[in-house]
Amino acid sequence: MTDRPRSADEERLARAPSVRRASFSAGRLEQVSDLGEMSRTKLLVAAAAAFRQDGFAATSIEAVARRLGATKGLVYHHYRSKNDLFFDVCRQGMALDFAAVQPHATSRERAVTRLKRMAEAHVLAMIEHLDFQQVILQGVSIHLSGTVHSDDRATLADLMADRDRYERLFRETLVAAVSEGDLAAGIPPALGAQALLAVINGPVFWYAPRPGDTAARRAAIARDLSLFALRGAGAGPVTIEEEF
Repeated sequence: MTDRPRSADEERLARAPSVRRASFSAGRLEQVSDLGEMSRTKLLVAAAAAFRQDGFAATSIEAVARRLGATKGLVYHHYRSKNDLFFDVCRQGMALDFAAVQPHATSRERAVTRLKRMAEAHVLAMIEHLDFQQVILQGVSIHLSGTVHSDDRATLADLMADRDRYERLFRETLVAAVSEGDLAAGIPPALGAQALLAVINGPVFWYAPRPGDTAARRAAIARDLSLFALRGAGAGPVTIEEEF
């Protein structure tokens, strides 16, 4: 019996200088070649789409490989198990969120300006990385259900800590905007931040790309939701006029 032909990705990986280590870190190879890292990135995109479409329980490694146009062997080249792949998709989703929002959170502008720009960046991240964001929601649901396997509890706890740290960026900026007098001090900051995030998280539930979708349309959605969220957080007419 002859061996099956290698896929193009497998051929390139085989020819690339190997810096692979035998051990895994957090369920994925601790280090891979540059080409292997590119392959892993494509794998995460395919896995996010598969988990979003069918859910964690119904998605198999084979289904992810099929969506990628590769073999299960290529998936296992990077990950020990489906659980490890799922959690890394969640990590990548959180990394995309932090990359979008953190530069605004740490800028030197007044707090309400930072909060507005953070909100817009967050909405755009929801829209542009919808598959990853919906997988994060699945991770939150698994965490809340308490059904996670004991081997995965520490990993999931770390992911939830990242999520809490991300939400804290909004809460602290909201508190600063209240102290600067640009938001009304109407409700407790933690509740205000949760309400604001509930609004700007909206696209993960209802947004769907349309044929001919444009950056301008996505920016308009981000602006409109941010305007609505800041009004709800206590921004008065003067602040709204200045920011929007």
